[in-house]
Order: sequence, then structure tokens, then C-alpha cells
Amino acid sequence: MNAVDRARAVAERGLRRGRAQMDEIRARREHRRLLRILGEAYHAEHSGEGPHEAVTGALAAVDAHQRVWAQVRAGSGRTGTGRRAREIMHAGAECVGMDDTVAAAAAKMRDLGIGSLPICGADDRLHGILTDRDIAVRCVAEGRDPAQVRVGELAQGRVFCVDATADIDQVLEKMERHQIKRLPVLENRRLVGIISEADLARHLDEHRVAEFVEKVYGR
Repeated sequence: MNAVDRARAVAERGLRRGRAQMDEIRARREHRRLLRILGEAYHAEHSGEGPHEAVTGALAAVDAHQRVWAQVRAGSGRTGTGRRAREIMHAGAECVGMDDTVAAAAAKMRDLGIGSLPICGADDRLHGILTDRDIAVRCVAEGRDPAQVRVGELAQGRVFCVDATADIDQVLEKMERHQIKRLPVLENRRLVGIISEADLARHLDEHRVAEFVEKVYGR
């Protein structure tokens, strides 16, 4: 290695360290901002001027930022450019059947530590998405028995999904525009996987992950 190559290598190492430090600073600033929003939401709720949902959303944003940033720091920092949905998804997506009870679906969400599940038919086709909010608002809050209500009764509305051939920019655009944290992946109209924030953290660089967290959780 000649003097020019050595100088270039030193400069590149310095640049990488500088970028890492800037990313850390941005992450800390974002964390403080999310904590401030959480504090404001708590104050508004306890003073009777704000809904509990705002507190729940702010807590989710703080948790997501901490979780995703930890995954980014432990990951490889790849940009993900050119990757397709099938390359970044995790296959074998867990789903719930149309005839399953809401109570069984809630237990599966608890065991998996997630807040939503795809609703699948016997043909592996996607029929909808069941969320923890659906269970709370459209079942429990209406006085219905989760052990008697079938998941298919709560399957309604538009389902956001992506084809396995979609590139990562299309995936991000859809998740950010609709504030989706888990995006089903279809191939020949059949469910083949799910893309979650953890999957994104493994394949995107720090800047893009921070941008995703802000757009999906920061509103």
C-alpha cells in the first residue's frame, strides 16, 4: 500500500467514524423528542385534555425507536439498495384462520409479542389483518365474548400488502404512507411472508431506518 492509499484508508476510517457519531447524535435527539411527546401526551391525558390513545402511540414510538436503533447498531449497516421484498421478508408468516376465535388470536399475538396477524383462508389467501385495536374496540368494547366471536367477523376494510417482486423503495413507501409496521408479502396472491421493522433494520442503513421510524411512529 503506497502513501496515497494509506491516506485514503485513514480518511475513509475517519469518515465512517464521523458518520457513526452523527448517527448517534441524531438517534439521541430523536429519542429526546419522542420522550417529550410522551410526556406531553401523559400530561394531556391526566388533565382531561387528551385521549389515552395518544399515550399509547407515544409509548409505541419510544419503544420502536429503542428497539430498531439497537438492531441497527448490532447489524451490518447495509443500504438494502436493489433488494426485493422476498429477500428482506421473513418467510413462514404466522397467521390466524377465519374460523379461529378472537381469544385464540389474542393469545397468539401475546405469545409472539406482536400487535397484528394476517387473516388467512384454507387456500393460504390473505383475507385481512387482525389488530389488537380491532380486538379491543370491535369486540371487547362492544361487550362481545372473544371466546365466541370468530376472526372472520372482524375482517374488513382495505388490506395493505406488497408483491414479492416489489423493490425495497416500494415497500418503504407503502409502509410509511399508511403507517404500517408489518407488511404482508404475496406471491401469486398467496401469503409467503411478512416484512416487519426488524427485517428493515437488518437491511437498511442507519439514516433510512431512522427516517422510517419517524414517519411511521412520529406523527
